[in-house]
Amino acid sequence: MQATLIPPITPDTILDEMMAAYKATIPLFIHRKMLCIGCPVARLHDVREACHEHGIPLQEFLDELNAAATGP
Repeated sequence: MQATLIPPITPDTILDEMMAAYKATIPLFIHRKMLCIGCPVARLHDVREACHEHGIPLQEFLDELNAAATGP
């Protein structure tokens, strides 16, 4: 049984779990040209690591992810 994630999404949130729980976050990765979707490392990487690898400001991306996860 998969755990249910509840916002807020934090720097330690695992990408694969987050994208599975909050499909609305996926377009944010596409928009920023982050190749995390479907990447085998997404099972291990957290938001902090992905931002570091792609040169994305962490807090800015967290704000976007949480807004997408909580909906309009």
